[in-house]
Amino acid sequence: MDFTKVAGGNIRPSTRARYRQWLTHKLSNWVDQFGTSGCVGCGRCITWCPSGIDITAEVDAIRGTGPHA
Repeated sequence: MDFTKVAGGNIRPSTRARYRQWLTHKLSNWVDQFGTSGCVGCGRCITWCPSGIDITAEVDAIRGTGPHA
């Protein structure tokens, strides 16, 4: 919670809002800004996903590069 704290309070007070920002920043905004994904495949987001989605496996499947492709 303290990570997102700025002068005046928290920009995104709920865990859901912070998680959504994190994923959209890495998977969408970076593409818009830099032409590539900001995801490095570390899997840290898997721990926080309330549905247990392994985003690294999903990206591999979309790219056709993973073991389940």
